[in-house]
Formats: sequence, C-alpha cells, structure tokens
Amino acid sequence: MLRRLLLFLLLSLVLTACNSQNQVLPEKMPDDFGFSLKYGVTLANELNTYDDTFTKDLIERGSVTTDMVLSNEELEVIYEKFRSADVLGLPEVRNSSSCQKPFSRYELSMTVDDEEYNLKWDSSCESKALNKWESTLNYINKEIIYPKEEYQSLPEATSGYQ
Repeated sequence: MLRRLLLFLLLSLVLTACNSQNQVLPEKMPDDFGFSLKYGVTLANELNTYDDTFTKDLIERGSVTTDMVLSNEELEVIYEKFRSADVLGLPEVRNSSSCQKPFSRYELSMTVDDEEYNLKWDSSCESKALNKWESTLNYINKEIIYPKEEYQSLPEATSGYQ
C-alpha cells in the first residue's frame, strides 16, 4: 500500500513538473512585450507589433498589409487581455477531428520578460477556455483594430469561407 502511494506521488510530481501549462504571464506588462498574432480560417489576418503592421484577409482577393502602430496604453490593454484569457494555457493544436467547419486557427509568437513563446491553437471544438479567447480577440478587433484609420482605409473582404 505504501509502495503504491509513493509511486503515485512520484508520478504526480513528474507529470506536474513537465506541465508547461502552469506558466502564467507576469502581472505587470514587461517593457519587452511584443507579439505577432496570426488568426482566421487561413491565418491570413495578422497583428504584428514587432513590425508595427496589420494584415487583413481579403479572402478571394488575397490579403493587404498596412502600418499599424499601437500605443503603450493599447499594448497594456492587450497584454491584460492575454493574461486574463490565459493564452499560455490554451489547448494546443492536436490534429484531431473538428467539431465544426470552417474554424479559426491562431498562431501567437510573443516576447515576455526575455522569454519567447510560440503557441498554436484553433477553435475546431468549443471549450470554456476557447470561448474566453474568442471574446478577447473580438474585443481587440472591435475596440483597438477596427476603429483605427489605417484599418478603415483597407478594402473590404469578398466572399467567405465555407
């Protein structure tokens, strides 16, 4: 009995130590925070703070890129949204069957406190964590990206994904 308990505790310790999902972003946005977030059915939309650009998916007409510089206040809001959505804990893409089609995919390359993160996930199956992420992205789009003059000057997308 004691042997089983020790084996269970040892196994639990090893599995906990290997779980990268225990990572959380620091409470305060670090000075080196930057990211490239690609998203959409084909990953054709991209908000890139390294290059200060935004790329819009025009679907049938390809894509178009414009300069888009975010203020420090906007970056702080996005950082806090990333923190509250627990982007480091979102489920990774596992190439499993999807629950719905089409679905959005995401690739986030991010720098935080000299750490580089490269994350991939999708919305092929609904979950509480993914719903929270979708709310985060909707907020970023509606409150930060779409109102900008740079975005407003981009052409409209044509058609849609099926």
